[in-house]
Amino acid sequence: SSSAGGWPKTGSQRGGGRLRAHTVRLSTPAAMSALQAAGNSLVGGGAPGGYRGKTVQNMATLGVRSLREDYLKPAARSEIPRNLRIIEERYERDAAVLDPVASEERLELPRFQHLFAGGELLPASVFIAALELGPAEQLNGQILPYDSEVLVLRDHLVVTYKPLTMKIRQVNAKEIDDIPLRAVATFARAWTAFESAWLQNREVHAVQALQPVAKAILSLEPLLLSLDKERLLPWPRVQHQKVVTLKTLEGFMHSLSELASSVLPSLARELNHDPKLLLLMDHVLSLRGERTVVSCLDGASATPHVSFPNHQVGKASGGLTHSNSTGALTNSNQDPAKGLTLDAYAFRLLGASVGDAVAAGKLRSESGNGQAGRFKLAMSGTPLEVSALRGPGVSHETAAGGTRESEMSKRSAGHANELLSSFEAIKDLLLSLKSTLEHVDPAIDKDTA
Repeated sequence: SSSAGGWPKTGSQRGGGRLRAHTVRLSTPAAMSALQAAGNSLVGGGAPGGYRGKTVQNMATLGVRSLREDYLKPAARSEIPRNLRIIEERYERDAAVLDPVASEERLELPRFQHLFAGGELLPASVFIAALELGPAEQLNGQILPYDSEVLVLRDHLVVTYKPLTMKIRQVNAKEIDDIPLRAVATFARAWTAFESAWLQNREVHAVQALQPVAKAILSLEPLLLSLDKERLLPWPRVQHQKVVTLKTLEGFMHSLSELASSVLPSLARELNHDPKLLLLMDHVLSLRGERTVVSCLDGASATPHVSFPNHQVGKASGGLTHSNSTGALTNSNQDPAKGLTLDAYAFRLLGASVGDAVAAGKLRSESGNGQAGRFKLAMSGTPLEVSALRGPGVSHETAAGGTRESEMSKRSAGHANELLSSFEAIKDLLLSLKSTLEHVDPAIDKDTA
């Protein structure tokens, strides 16, 4: 489809919401006259209604690329701020009879207001950005092309700047008294048209590039809501809510994986964001009876019906299973094909279990969010009355902190604190971005912080 005058619609015109309202301005007579002037100046005449498709894109490169390269050379580039100040001063002397320069997007799009923070009517950074502007920009691994109109208006801006540089030299040489007002007015119209279309395109690109961030924020909210419900529900209804929490955690981890793939290189990110690892880390800290990190996932390890992989298990006599990694024995009535419970998996991996933690007085019925301790005691077969008799002075050799605690169990506490702290940091960061996405720089993949 095409807009008034036969020009193809931009990608932002095909968007929605507030950006659709901004982009409609390209169909106004003033904007279309700027496009028509751009076409005439770049190809030597002709009406815009006769150009279609690749012809419009070719117009944006005809005879202007070398001129842009010349202006980006150090000598010419250093003169741009001074020249724009002179043009701005000439414009302000007759501003009452000239069209306004600043586009509405300059005021309405907070993401790019830093470009105009200096208060200049014609910021040099914007003009240099126009000179450096390519056919597309790359954000978070995505190649996002600019609309053809933006490239046409960019080149028209450069073309209208050229005669002004010659007039400024003549003024400096005392050959003429002042810059012609007509040339200033033409440049001002070209600036406004380019700035409007350029900012619209950049905003559309930013919204598209930040989609993984928005999805991660949206998937985080159900998780936090479910965790809040766990604190309110009584036993045993809370067990069902923990299953819901796990489902929301899986959804958030999937969104987080998509976000990581768009902003981090493959060698710097986790390729498998398995939520069961977070449950295992919470279980590790619950067995130690001490928490140096405050985590919203406290008690998540008590989620029922979660199975862990049953690796390299060989059958021994008496209905016992043997773990080659720890040399420990544990009763197992589970079907190996269905996997292991979290306690059995942690026992084979670390050599410590819920029974050890209860014996050492490190795990009690009130431990963890959503009565997680009560669930673990029930799964281990330990009566609540027995667990209440355990005190901090009671020790157990293989429990966390015991004399026979495995080396793997000792190191696991540090890993658990680090992982859960990182999860909390990501959660807090996403929540802080929730109300500021309109201001966020979309180039997250280039943010070293």
